[in-house]
Amino acid sequence: MRRARAAAAKGRWSLFAGLWGWALLMHQATFDRWQYSPLGWALCALAIGLVMAPGSLPLLAATVLLNTAYVFQCLPNTANHLVFEGLVCMGWSLALGAHGARALLRGEGWRGVFRLGPTQPHPLERSRVPLAAALLLIYWLSVLHKLNYDFVDPSTSCAAYMYRRVALALPFMPRAPWAEQASIWGTLLMEAALPVLLLWRRTWQLGLVAALSFHLMLAFDPTPGIYSFTGRVLALFVLVLPDAFVETALDRLEALVARVGRLALLGARSAGLLLLVSLLAYGATRHDRWAFQPTFVFFLVWASLVIAGYLVTLFTLPEAPAEPDAAPQPSRARPPSPAWLWVIPGLVLLNGLNPYLGLRTQLSFSMFSNLRTEGGISNHLFMPRLLSLGDYQEDLVEILTTDDPELAEFPQRQLLLPYFEFRRLVSGLDDVSVTYLRGGERYTFECEGGQCNDAELARPLSGLVARLLYFRPVDKGPRMLCRH
Repeated sequence: MRRARAAAAKGRWSLFAGLWGWALLMHQATFDRWQYSPLGWALCALAIGLVMAPGSLPLLAATVLLNTAYVFQCLPNTANHLVFEGLVCMGWSLALGAHGARALLRGEGWRGVFRLGPTQPHPLERSRVPLAAALLLIYWLSVLHKLNYDFVDPSTSCAAYMYRRVALALPFMPRAPWAEQASIWGTLLMEAALPVLLLWRRTWQLGLVAALSFHLMLAFDPTPGIYSFTGRVLALFVLVLPDAFVETALDRLEALVARVGRLALLGARSAGLLLLVSLLAYGATRHDRWAFQPTFVFFLVWASLVIAGYLVTLFTLPEAPAEPDAAPQPSRARPPSPAWLWVIPGLVLLNGLNPYLGLRTQLSFSMFSNLRTEGGISNHLFMPRLLSLGDYQEDLVEILTTDDPELAEFPQRQLLLPYFEFRRLVSGLDDVSVTYLRGGERYTFECEGGQCNDAELARPLSGLVARLLYFRPVDKGPRMLCRH
């Protein structure tokens, strides 16, 4: 029994690793910063390795560790789902470290760290329950942030705005006020219900179909990062589905290999990988995110194949024995997760509560939520300020005039900036003149040839605080319009 359970776990993590490798590569077309970082290049190389050898524990471990470092390096200019992925990889890094330490203490040497015996569990298997809790939290935190007056108003709602954008790509979707209104409440209902349906043993099949449909449709929004997020969740679903699903999926794959041939499938995978890498390589020679659109086409083909695999597996699941006198099945319960692995959902929850703690409003899973908590004003239906751990959200700046074209967009669009972000923007400018209001007082900041009249504003943000704190602009008017 232990041998069968260990084999199923290794197969599950191989499926995840292969899908994750594809998702990592497709993400680089969305946020093309990888080409400016040695970590980004190395992560692409490891992702290619995962696609070709998804069962390799050393490759998976190296990707987890490197991705943790890369996500931190990209802060604060990154995506919400990458913050989630970084937190998960941080927990996995701890699990891999504990696994390696145990192997070394047993005297198995470094080879023993990455060579699992036939009955030895996968070193990340015990993280699956905390991961499921973290996945539930990211959905529910997203719903919590959306429960505000501006999200439920079709004239300002991000749901209505994104629905219109998706409807342009999918002409069969109705374009009417009632459809935009339905998209608001449908989004809230789907994001609240999906993790429950997916994780509950009685409804996971319905939850899987609903989740696949919802995320595929969402991927048609042309905002950078959306189809990247869908690719991530298509990989993560493998880790939270029941053992019977994974075993059936592995059986279907074996049947496909027997029917088509291992070399033919390897050739198809290599051809797809070569095409994707070619798109990224050519895109790296340009400065206009050229690879974003052609890679979206690649994503649609890949996602269609993955979703087809999910559905074929789902509809070919063997029926569970229904006879009341059937012999009891041996327990398949996983060993309990170590308490310290619950740091994963703990950090996800803490990050998601940042807007209500007076801390960052970006990267707190409040994307496209219309949420406002800045300047002593909240548009939330019921959520109070839990704590004020700083005046970052209260210290707002209104830019009046400036000779910098990027800063000029803020007064043109009637936007206020938290002083923290204002300082981040102006401190890197050698020649600039900007007049602004702060706390009701009028100030002028001027730099010429690197010589500035305000030493504090001229000094760039640095250290951990600069990476961890990040704030979105705030509308000067009474409504919070849709923005990331």
